[in-house]
Amino acid sequence: MKTYRSKVRGNKKQGGLVVVLFTLCLLILLGFAALAIDINHMILNKSRLQNSVDSAALASSVAIENGSTSRNSIDQSLATLGETASASGNSELLFGGNYNQLTQVSNTKYVAEYDDYEVYYYFSNNPTEFGDSVPFQESRDIYTRVVVSDHSLESYLIHIFGLAKNVSASAVSGRSSGFKGISNIAPIGICDQLEDDPDSNGYIGGKKYALAGKCSGNNDNQCSTPDTGGDIGAGNYNYLRLDGYGNGADGVGDAIGGKAPGEFDDGESGIYLIEGEIVTKPGINNGPVTGFNSRFEQVDGFPPPDPAPLNSESITTFQDYVEAGGSKLGRRTMTVPVVECDANGNKPVTILGFECFFLYQKYDKQEKIIWGEFIEGGCPVANGVGGNDPIASGPYRIQLYKDPYSGES
Repeated sequence: MKTYRSKVRGNKKQGGLVVVLFTLCLLILLGFAALAIDINHMILNKSRLQNSVDSAALASSVAIENGSTSRNSIDQSLATLGETASASGNSELLFGGNYNQLTQVSNTKYVAEYDDYEVYYYFSNNPTEFGDSVPFQESRDIYTRVVVSDHSLESYLIHIFGLAKNVSASAVSGRSSGFKGISNIAPIGICDQLEDDPDSNGYIGGKKYALAGKCSGNNDNQCSTPDTGGDIGAGNYNYLRLDGYGNGADGVGDAIGGKAPGEFDDGESGIYLIEGEIVTKPGINNGPVTGFNSRFEQVDGFPPPDPAPLNSESITTFQDYVEAGGSKLGRRTMTVPVVECDANGNKPVTILGFECFFLYQKYDKQEKIIWGEFIEGGCPVANGVGGNDPIASGPYRIQLYKDPYSGES
């Protein structure tokens, strides 16, 4: 008698094994999908968070530049974080609401508390050191460090494995070191007066000086005050010829009013470096009247003045200007090169440094003098060639620094 064996049972065993293998493969595929989707999502929002924290740090530094205390600068910074939350693509950032309070932990540390996260603020006079043990003075340069830790994000698949997503970011900002070269300068050269104050080429904060015009070129008797920008030399009234503005007096007026330069001649770059040279523009040069006064009133062809009341002639000191909401980047401030004053006529002179002045009155056609109040501590400019050494005065910019504790920013 023949015996027949059924293969059904063996096929069932194989079918069960396929189900197990398929399940394992599916879990592996889900794992890779979780990594691909959630990690890419996390990287994207990490970048968004970093951009937001960078903006918050810069907002704090700009507020400090405009006269705010470190504590009050946090308000502007938090407002900036709130604005970033409403920007396109930033819906997962939680900075838009649920703000509870700001707690001062120490002289240099604050915590802004929200329902779901916290924003930490640290202040220092050194961008490489932050902490309670680091000496801090409000009167010196202030650097801001902003930190957001463990900001939670929505999980798509990674929660299947019991994992959660969060990102962190930090940023440090503040003044750069002094610039050794810039392009946006006034066509005016003043002399160093180092015997008065070597840290600022001899110029004293809050003091008013006759910078150019009839106070120079051996005509000091025309001035109502002995405080002048010095005398470049015979035939000069402290005016300079800038690249892209030609040789005429109208070029001086265009440059002093902030009009963009024209085409550069061969050898011109429009960038002026300390220890480099710049050419003097002899003569009284009546051209500055229109360009200079465009900083106080609207003149066609020139950048607009500051909004009222900052352009009012009743604001006659830099302190008045700041209290009215003015900025060191405003139209009534300018950067002036300090030059080696030994030129007779149309000659190149060496640039020794740069200083910042507040323009406290219009140009008077009869007086023919440009006046300015020296801004102690310098002023920010949009672009420049950075140096390696900190300086007490002159132009600089507000910038981000590498965070010494996380390597970010």
